[in-house]
Amino acid sequence: PQLTTNESGEISVEFTVPEALTRWNFMGLAHTSDLRYGQFSKEVVTRKELMVTPNLPRFFRDGDRMVIQTKVSNLTTNPMQGEARLQLFDAVTMNPVDELMQNQSTTKAFSLGANGNTVVSWEIAIPSGIDAVMVRISAQAGNHSDGEEVMLPVLTNRMLVTETLPLPVNGNETKNFTFN
Repeated sequence: PQLTTNESGEISVEFTVPEALTRWNFMGLAHTSDLRYGQFSKEVVTRKELMVTPNLPRFFRDGDRMVIQTKVSNLTTNPMQGEARLQLFDAVTMNPVDELMQNQSTTKAFSLGANGNTVVSWEIAIPSGIDAVMVRISAQAGNHSDGEEVMLPVLTNRMLVTETLPLPVNGNETKNFTFN
């Protein structure tokens, strides 16, 4: 952290927090050479004023039709209006696949009240022939923006079938088995 003082002797502490949107307990202790000291404890909250929280599956399955949803949160005391965007890419080539996945309306408008939330959703269809999809969801309202990017595998609709046949053989005997 960088400590700076002003004309009144007050100290400002500037530091970079990890990319974790959470609460932190911040404690400080200062002392002089003649053992005078001061201490404080504060709770610090790291957050973005506009946040997107996508609700994505763990994987896609080819041939599926689904609705992708994201929660958009306004953590300010002012109302917000903005746009949320869903972009889909082939994760191998990074070429856009919005049209192939029938994502007709990539951008959706939203309106949020002070400290409010809303849900934005898009309907898509999962085609065959793509191994993985990069899903990018972002939102922008005024000077605030947030986004998240996740790579999801596309599983085939084929099912692995395992068939078994018991082969009981005792001691020194010989048997023939037919597995059709």
